[in-house]
Order: sequence, then structure tokens, then C-alpha cells
Amino acid sequence: MKRIVVTREKKFASSLMPYWVIPGSKQAFMAQFGLFGDISGHNVFGQPLNRIAIGVLDANGARIKNGKQIVLDLNDDIFSVFASTQSGSLSNEVILQGGQFIDGIETYYLKLTTKGGFSTVSYPWFE
Repeated sequence: MKRIVVTREKKFASSLMPYWVIPGSKQAFMAQFGLFGDISGHNVFGQPLNRIAIGVLDANGARIKNGKQIVLDLNDDIFSVFASTQSGSLSNEVILQGGQFIDGIETYYLKLTTKGGFSTVSYPWFE
């Protein structure tokens, strides 16, 4: 078993929008749901255009709100994790390797932040 502890940095951009932490391959997820590119488009007012249903995100990942922390226990066959916004903008993919063993569980501490905003669509990013 693997455990990931994700802390979402408190930022003003996208502060009201939850993100979803999604275990597994980002490429497989994109292929399954027909997503092209990491960032969703936006309208003339700069608001992101939804390209994936919230139900899909809830079924595949765990919500994390601004300034909060979540803990996910994953099967050993999960080797990566990424994040998505409500509109379907995707973060970078983090490969899970070299974690710390705490009480016999391989544990990873990840920091999720927000890039973009104001002049561009904001999106999640693992530091």
C-alpha cells in the first residue's frame, strides 16, 4: 500500500474551485475521456470552459479545497498521480517513487499549488 498526503497551498486564484487529486496515469485518463492538451479553453471573459463532468472527477479522484490537506491510501499498482480543476485543466503528473516508509507504509508528501489566473486560466501544479 502507498499513502499520499497532499496539501493544497492557499492561493487567491481559483480559491473557490475545488481540485481533484486523481491516482493513476494522466495519459490513460486523457485518452479515456477524449481530452487533448492540459488546459481547458476559456470564453471571452477569461472563464474556463468545462470539458469534463464533475461526476467523472468524483468517480476517479478525491476533492481538495484551497488551503486543505487530504490523505489517500493507494494500491501498490498505482505509480503516479495528477490533479484536475472542475473545468478539466490538468496538472503535471507526479511519479511515485522513493517515498518514506512510515509504519510500514510507503508515504509521499505532495504540495499542490495554482498557476495562472487573472490573465489566463488557472490550473493545478504539483511542486
